[in-house]
Amino acid sequence: MPPKSHHFEATKTARYFTLGPALTEESKVLIALHGYGQLPEYFLKRFEPLADLGWTIVAPEGFHRFYTAGTSGRVGASWMTKEDRLTDMVDYVRYLDELAAHLMLTDCRPVLLGFSQGVATAARWASLGQVSFSRLIFWAGVFPPDLDWNHEIQPLIATPIDVALGDSDPYFNVQLLQDTATLLEKHGIPHTSHTFEGGHSVDSALLTQLLSKGA
Repeated sequence: MPPKSHHFEATKTARYFTLGPALTEESKVLIALHGYGQLPEYFLKRFEPLADLGWTIVAPEGFHRFYTAGTSGRVGASWMTKEDRLTDMVDYVRYLDELAAHLMLTDCRPVLLGFSQGVATAARWASLGQVSFSRLIFWAGVFPPDLDWNHEIQPLIATPIDVALGDSDPYFNVQLLQDTATLLEKHGIPHTSHTFEGGHSVDSALLTQLLSKGA
């Protein structure tokens, strides 16, 4: 007889980092979701120019911490793996909603950026969560294949979307932008694609340009 899987809810303490001015009711807020194997403390270095312009950046950390090589040394975090993925997706959408409520961001319509693995996380949160965003930025990552485009995408339709990719990204080529454009256009979702000179990272200059000019 094979073992049976069971679930129950337990309390976990989540961690997040901030950069820039303290949060107020007038703050310009960007929520940035890191990629696989990153920690938000270091991920936020790419956002320093934006903080200098008065933006407050909030970077939640994925629940899954691990050693990125072997059993010691550098630690990274991820949002989920293939193991028990459906449970993890429900958990992180709830976690991100609770973080937004904790910071009183639920009604301020922040900008949401997802990088790499954070793109799928951002798409799920924007579609399934309780927060309304003023803008979505999907950077060097793919949409989750399980997103229900017939019933869950209304928040995406109503929100300006930017898609960005470096021209020397080792994980993706320009086909990612083309596939993303085809997918979004199929479902009537307006968006703008951007490329920059660089690899698998957030380009500070392009991000600052996007949020400074509203491009």
